[in-house]
Amino acid sequence: MLVLGGTLFDGTSGDRIEDCGLRIDHGRFAAVGRKADFGKAHDGEPVVDATGRFLMPGLVDMHLHVTFTWFTGHPQPWITAPAPPATIRAVRTVAVALAKGVTTARELGGAFDIPLYIRDAIARSEIPGPRLIACGRPISVTGGHAWFVCTEADGANEFRKAARQQLKAGADFVKVMTSHEPWKMPGAEQTRAEVGLDEMTAAFNEAHEWGRLAGCHAMGSKAIGRALEAGVDLVEHGHYLTDALAEEMASRNVVLTPTLSGYDVQMQTMRISKREPWALANEILIPSHQAAFAAALRAGVRMCIGTDAVGIYAEEVDLMRQMGMTPRESLFACTSNAAKALRMDAEIGSVEEGKIADLVLLRADPMEDPYALDEVELVIKDGKIYRPSDLAYIDSLAPSPTMMELARRETP
Repeated sequence: MLVLGGTLFDGTSGDRIEDCGLRIDHGRFAAVGRKADFGKAHDGEPVVDATGRFLMPGLVDMHLHVTFTWFTGHPQPWITAPAPPATIRAVRTVAVALAKGVTTARELGGAFDIPLYIRDAIARSEIPGPRLIACGRPISVTGGHAWFVCTEADGANEFRKAARQQLKAGADFVKVMTSHEPWKMPGAEQTRAEVGLDEMTAAFNEAHEWGRLAGCHAMGSKAIGRALEAGVDLVEHGHYLTDALAEEMASRNVVLTPTLSGYDVQMQTMRISKREPWALANEILIPSHQAAFAAALRAGVRMCIGTDAVGIYAEEVDLMRQMGMTPRESLFACTSNAAKALRMDAEIGSVEEGKIADLVLLRADPMEDPYALDEVELVIKDGKIYRPSDLAYIDSLAPSPTMMELARRETP
């Protein structure tokens, strides 16, 4: 097909191409330039008129949970749901994510290996959704954070075995729950490290032996420090990240997905928590989260966009900009940063000849307004067009415009 007109952010230099032109052939970008460079369409070649629209590479969500995204109330009933309703929700979630412009997503854990089955069904074109990069079940210590959706292990040998079990099941990467979330402790850091250095090292080494990435949920300087020493590639959340640890992250090319929207805003809204003790307990972590982001930004840590279970994609971008990230850098966080973090930058993350044809057409300019990312007119994934109105469930599952306005008003 041909895509003609509009303003393109290609995800490379950050410069924009006005009145652009794109040719897509066999699911890949065959030519990228200006509209004037393209002649007439080939016989039978469809043309997408993008005049007045804003184009960018398909969005990447680096932290998604397909079986319990956008829950309301306390999370545990959603996270521990039986396999049939969890599977139904996963099918709905991936359709909505695609409708919102997400063409690639990193799935951070769900029970019954459902994310792996959903990943494979999408790859076979049985259901619509982003291509998924999935870990299956994360690894936690016995009784550790989110143990009810994890493989529980204790000691280096058990962590090694748990990693091998997930890789055997088809996991694309290994995730370790290195810390709890809010936990009353003496001192400034109100969370606790749960996994020893030897345990993390065993799991991460196994991932690397298989040629896979090593990721972790990490809050607290002790947990983050251990993860860096153990060889982690990808860190989620990062509360209590210090300047020294941020500099170490940058020097090791370790990537941070901060998930600001979920933890600092949406978890505290009436829609999600109804001010339950679980949400109130998390309030104590908000200052440390924002300080951690600032430290990462100062150190030049590569960061990506992740929504986690309750976050909003555009709001995540907005928060990053409010805290000092430039609009251009924030769009890289949506696209090429994530592709590099996943080691998929030869295929996705930018609009370049030869790469997979993932593209989002927006009705407003995301460089000017981060919430333009919600104004999706159509999505192209693997060279195939998807219109949001054609993907079921979006009204019943996705955050509503009313909630979006609430989010904007409540943004700290």
